[in-house]
Amino acid sequence: MIDTTNRDKYLKKKLPQERTVTPVELLSSDDRSANMRRLMRYQQMWDALKDFRTRRKRNKEYFNGKQWGDLIKTDNGYITEEQSILEQGKIPLKNNMISSTVTSILGVFRNSYGKPEVIARSVDNQKLGEMNTCIAEYIYQRARIKEIDAKDMLEFMISGMCGQISDFHYDNVSMRNEEQVLSINPSRIILNSGIEDPRGGDITTIGVLLDMTIDEAISKFARDKKDADKIRAIYKTANKDFVTNLYRTFDRSVVADIDFLCASSHHLCRVIQVWEYEYEDVYLVHDHLNGTWSEYPLSDGAAIDEMIQQREIDIDINGWDYELSKIEKKFHHDEFWYVRYLSPCGDVLFEGRSPFAHKSHPFTICLGHLIDGEIHSFVENIIDQQRYINRLITLIDFIMGASAKGVLVFPENAIPKDMSKEDILEQWTSYRGVIFANLKPGTQMPQQISTNATNIGASEMLALQMQLIRDISGVHGALQGKEAKSGTAASLYAQEASNAQVNIADLLEKFTEFRQARDYKLVKIAPQCYDAPFFIALAGNEYSKEAHYWNPELAASADVYVNLSENNNTAVYRMQANQIVIKAMEMGLIDFETVLQTGAMPNGEKLLSIIKRRKEELQKEQLQAQAAMMQGQAMGAQMQEAGATQAQVLQAGADQAQQILAESEGGQPDPRAMELINQALG
Repeated sequence: MIDTTNRDKYLKKKLPQERTVTPVELLSSDDRSANMRRLMRYQQMWDALKDFRTRRKRNKEYFNGKQWGDLIKTDNGYITEEQSILEQGKIPLKNNMISSTVTSILGVFRNSYGKPEVIARSVDNQKLGEMNTCIAEYIYQRARIKEIDAKDMLEFMISGMCGQISDFHYDNVSMRNEEQVLSINPSRIILNSGIEDPRGGDITTIGVLLDMTIDEAISKFARDKKDADKIRAIYKTANKDFVTNLYRTFDRSVVADIDFLCASSHHLCRVIQVWEYEYEDVYLVHDHLNGTWSEYPLSDGAAIDEMIQQREIDIDINGWDYELSKIEKKFHHDEFWYVRYLSPCGDVLFEGRSPFAHKSHPFTICLGHLIDGEIHSFVENIIDQQRYINRLITLIDFIMGASAKGVLVFPENAIPKDMSKEDILEQWTSYRGVIFANLKPGTQMPQQISTNATNIGASEMLALQMQLIRDISGVHGALQGKEAKSGTAASLYAQEASNAQVNIADLLEKFTEFRQARDYKLVKIAPQCYDAPFFIALAGNEYSKEAHYWNPELAASADVYVNLSENNNTAVYRMQANQIVIKAMEMGLIDFETVLQTGAMPNGEKLLSIIKRRKEELQKEQLQAQAAMMQGQAMGAQMQEAGATQAQVLQAGADQAQQILAESEGGQPDPRAMELINQALG
């Protein structure tokens, strides 16, 4: 056994401290130059996503109904399709099938939105898994993550990419740290090129362009007044003209009103937050006496060697076991995530290694159809059909307008002197237009030629395109909740709904994987955020009392993974679920209370509450009756000893029980309890 003499002093000794970078420190010219080179590299990454941002903008406009904005070539150059149709005196019509299709899938997502379930990998730690599930659901409820996820699901369908940041901050309402989930605009994301892993495993650089007020910047980065003054000075000079001249050699293209270096508004400060996967040669130091592992830069090698020598001397003096008390040093090529918050001029607002327990960055990214590094979205796949639908509707409108008005044959010698050809055309095409003409004798009268609308198959082609957009998207009537055709069996309609779900399963599954990765980070940093025990107050759950008591030390030690519970909350699913549980009740396998718990009955929770309250009342009545009966039996035993008859004993017992119940019930005994007593007393 190790001699623990003077052990405490050794445990209190510390090796040389790791290098730290203080926020907002004054940079040397070399440091500033290095950061400016970093900014140029980050901008190149951001510029590489220009095509993605352009397509995202177009997809968003189609979803929002701006579907005639594509450019077409004319003799006078390029104009929008909308402008071309307006110049022809018509209105560009549209039938926004994209919006209804996307909204239907979003409705399916909301109905099937599952709750997080944290599962411990060890059988012995299942209780810790339940406790972590409680904290995850608490974060969901407090941060309203469902709404954030719905917004990002919409973004994912439109652009093919969505992202979130998971971290924690001090909340002024709860007066403590709270976890938060922030949605990221994909047009502000910085990513390294060459990403081919749909899980994001080959992401080595990730960041976001932040815009904040000067007060927000000071609150986030300043530790004292000196830091606050420094931040004010940085953003006083980092105006648009200065930044433009500083980076004048670069193409500062603007897509979606976002510039890499300049904030979207003059009163905001641009902050570039970038996380990079970096490497560093370090020493790993293992102190066997206290069992700790530490990382230190190579520059501290001499100091570590000196500490090792001192430890060997102390081992000899105290007679300690060498293997259990020594200090080991070995070379290590360390890998880590490093974050930098930079101003557009290369100033460091903050930098450092990842402070999170998961040792990674706080971003979670969902990438759509990633092929050869290109991102394509769900909306992008149905834009061509949407364009054709709009053109066919507008074409039909053209044909109907021309057929209704007809063609006017107007002899040139019949044109009035005070009117030109353009005036006649304008008057003719106007509603209730009238042309007054004083014709010369023998002049041919203008003649209107009317014809019926020519059937060129436009209506049939329109129906075909609308069917194609449903086939490509996988969104059919059953998924949209439309009524089935007359005579359609319920089982067939349910099968159609199920088949529709299969068509969009890939889309929903990708987003589920995204949520699971996000939730894992939330659970891992929970002990850092909620670093003191507290009672987790949740609404509408059935967790055990033990699970509601948060223990950060136990939570941090648990090896867990996150799953999402299934929640198929659709009309068809509810109908099928109710049929199954009702059938089980009819067979005597379950009771009515279980039906309410497992089925999807209207007012199911209210009925369960009533049943629970009724059970509690019956239990109370039984306990009262039992207590009164015992009192009556005791008095009867005394009367028997005194020589009373059996009838006198029973009557006295009943009277005594009735009196006890009357006193407990405010003077009036419960008849049901009295019935139980009479049965017990015979």
